[in-house]
Amino acid sequence: MLKLSSFFIAHLALLLPGIIFNRPLLADTPDPEGLIQPFDAPVCYMETGDGRILDLSHLCQTQPEAATSRCISEADGMSVSQVNYNGNSLIGQVTNRTCDPVQLVRVNYQVLDKQGNPIDNGFIDAEPTIVPPGKTASFKGMVVPGAEVNVTHVEWSDTEATDN
Repeated sequence: MLKLSSFFIAHLALLLPGIIFNRPLLADTPDPEGLIQPFDAPVCYMETGDGRILDLSHLCQTQPEAATSRCISEADGMSVSQVNYNGNSLIGQVTNRTCDPVQLVRVNYQVLDKQGNPIDNGFIDAEPTIVPPGKTASFKGMVVPGAEVNVTHVEWSDTEATDN
């Protein structure tokens, strides 16, 4: 029994200074040290060596998504990927990298012969018709047979321009 009571006394001696010397914070007073109550759940915080939690929200503020640099200029707004030409058809995907929904996406292509000379050109419309920001549309269409097919550019309309 003596070992058990000395165990509790030793631990109490370690915890007692923290309990005695901690000053309570009033709920309606501003905290000059940035300390937060244990029930608060900050997104951005730091725990000190002595167990205190410092609220660092003022250092970790995020920008709204529309204001970030993820939005691409109108000229570079659509990226083309997974392009496959099998001699008769051209398939692939386009991703809207602008900040606005786009519609009527048209993928323009050029067919080349074995010497690299253009022998045909055309376009394929992508589906779905309206593509929200960050989303992908697919295109697939028959093309004139040639040695190679290159996507030349992508055209689209702004959905806001047609809403008026």
